[in-house]
Amino acid sequence: MINRRLLYTGAFLVAMGAVLLLARSDALAGDTVAGALRFWPVVVIGLGAGLLLRGTRLGIAGGVLAAALPGLLIGGLVVAAPDMTPECRLADPASYSTRQGTFEEAATVDLQIDCGHLSVTTGSGTGWQVRTGDTKAAAPVVDVSAGRLSVRSSERRDHVGLPWGGDALDVTLPTGSTLDLSAAVNAGRGRFDLTGARLGDVELDVNAGELRVDLTGASLERLTMDVNAAKAAVVLPRGGDFSAQFHVNAAELELCAPAGLGLRITGDAVLGSTTYSGLVRDGDAWETPGYSMATGHANVTMSVNVGSVNVNPEGGCK
Repeated sequence: MINRRLLYTGAFLVAMGAVLLLARSDALAGDTVAGALRFWPVVVIGLGAGLLLRGTRLGIAGGVLAAALPGLLIGGLVVAAPDMTPECRLADPASYSTRQGTFEEAATVDLQIDCGHLSVTTGSGTGWQVRTGDTKAAAPVVDVSAGRLSVRSSERRDHVGLPWGGDALDVTLPTGSTLDLSAAVNAGRGRFDLTGARLGDVELDVNAGELRVDLTGASLERLTMDVNAAKAAVVLPRGGDFSAQFHVNAAELELCAPAGLGLRITGDAVLGSTTYSGLVRDGDAWETPGYSMATGHANVTMSVNVGSVNVNPEGGCK
């Protein structure tokens, strides 16, 4: 007897995974998927057809259809999210403003962009710099106080309650100070090259956008990252002992562990897919072979809800 629950769950995951795989192999462009999502009512029609066919000799086929179409929709949303915010990629700002200063031994950095592009790099010493630009009248807000730097998109809204144009934020952080970093990328794109940074607690959120984080050569204590209807790629530090938590919700995450880092992953996946390349199963965890003998250790907790996680993907984290 066919276990219909498992069959329908499999159909959902296969459909969602197929879209993610095609996008990752560059056989399917994000803007193409974004255009196809205009026909999302087809999913409703498919669900209705599945209900109508229930109890007939085509009931199983209808159930598979009703399960696969939401998988295609969710997979498409994950792939197309960064291409569904056209206002976040307007023309370059007409003007920029720059602020700079220095930190003491330790500091807190809070970054948030609600539409546009956020670039974070590092520089030697204890000096920081923020370069802001905007395609509309309201520029990002920079607040500086003792031991704290805050950079946020302005609060301006248009008549439908959505952000106006896209902000452009270029932030340089010092490698000579220990930093607690909090950053949110909402309906935009982020590129963080944190090579050599001294990091304590790092909290990252990406919502309906795209974020790539390179921690090569950085020192880190704790990393928490939420990826919601978005795409993210993270390259972990080469050494040191640290912990990380990832929450992947209707989203796609690529995670790369450099050679020599001992990686241990625990957690669960609900209607999601996980690929742990190069890791071996040890009880309820996945580990790098020879984990205990590695010079650095990353203890990772992974929570996946209707999403996709690929550890050490072929070709690296893009």
